[in-house]
Amino acid sequence: MSPTSVLIVGASRGLGFALVEHYVARLGPASVFATVRGAARPGLFPPGTNVLEHVDASKRTVGRDIVDGLQGRSVQVVVVVAGVLMPEEFGKSNWDDEIAMYTICSIAPVKIIEELVFSSSLAPDAKVVLVTSEGGSIGLRTAGEGGGMYGHHGSKAAANMVGHLLSYDLKPRGIPIAMVHPGFLKTEMTKGAGMEEFYEQGGAITPEEASGPLADFIDKLDLSMTGKLWAPRAGIGNAAEVMGKDVLDKPGPLELPW
Repeated sequence: MSPTSVLIVGASRGLGFALVEHYVARLGPASVFATVRGAARPGLFPPGTNVLEHVDASKRTVGRDIVDGLQGRSVQVVVVVAGVLMPEEFGKSNWDDEIAMYTICSIAPVKIIEELVFSSSLAPDAKVVLVTSEGGSIGLRTAGEGGGMYGHHGSKAAANMVGHLLSYDLKPRGIPIAMVHPGFLKTEMTKGAGMEEFYEQGGAITPEEASGPLADFIDKLDLSMTGKLWAPRAGIGNAAEVMGKDVLDKPGPLELPW
């Protein structure tokens, strides 16, 4: 069943922007709320989209800023897409970069959900999705991928744990929450981190290709699926190596290991 309203946190580009376009086409712009870190560029979003400006996931006020932007309105679906990816290698780790990744990926989601819940900004039948990554799965990390990228993998693992813990707090309220790996995405973020050379090998897809399956997954999300890490699309790089070759025959959604 289609939601009546959707809030996309981190909507200015990449998957967040693709989700805005998907839901505007499906629900109409009045039902879509999109946050941006600064001021929205004129014409960025379809006319009529509800744009919440100056919502910065690196700031401790991020949750309150979203609630203030909603102006008393409630939303049925919340998708937290905001993230940051900075490359690291052994011997060249970066303290400030890691703080930024952990803050945006695993601290901000808690503050956002807390504020939405306690301000009554979630509809009674609300659903929450945290866009994390299979890169946060300890079970899917093997010698083939090697080390490095500490802040990226660590912050995504923390985000998966945060979502799992939130599931226990939200379940009594009837709100399911899922962590989602949308696919290996061709975005400015992954390109800037030097991952473009792995696009073909890793089966990378565009944000537009990822948005539809993610929205379909959200439609199906219920309390039986809460607190788990999911891949709406099959085709995780080394899933067969870790989980067995039978996963290759599963179309998705696929539950991923921690």
